[in-house]
Formats: sequence, structure tokens, C-alpha cells
Amino acid sequence: MSDIPIDRYGRVLDGENKGYFIRVTLDAEVTHGYYVFLVDDIKNPSDGGDYWAKDVAELANLFRVSEWRIEWL
Repeated sequence: MSDIPIDRYGRVLDGENKGYFIRVTLDAEVTHGYYVFLVDDIKNPSDGGDYWAKDVAELANLFRVSEWRIEWL
């Protein structure tokens, strides 16, 4: 797995959610997993969603099956 930046925005260039912005955060205090947030606009979001992965392996799999190609900002 290539490194997936934590707490950094990226733009989905290809795959599911193309055109959306993505941000991965580590929930170290409660779930010890990773939240993946998606929004259509960083400053004024009107649409979006989220995913949760229990560990790095599941996070990498989510990126693989979603076929995301990300431009990290």
C-alpha cells in the first residue's frame, strides 16, 4: 500500500466519488480506526458521506475497491 496521508485533503480524480474532496482521520481515542470523509466542496459542502475502516489493511482495501486516484493537496 502506498502511504495514505492522515488529516490532509485530497481531490478524487478517478474512481467512485470522482470530483469530491477526501480526508482521512485517525480516531485514536474512541474506535482506533480510520474515518474517510468525502465532501463536494471544502469551504461550503452541500453533499458528502463517510466510511469507516477498522485498521490500515481495511483502509487500503477501501481505497483499492473504490478505485480512487487522489491528488493530495
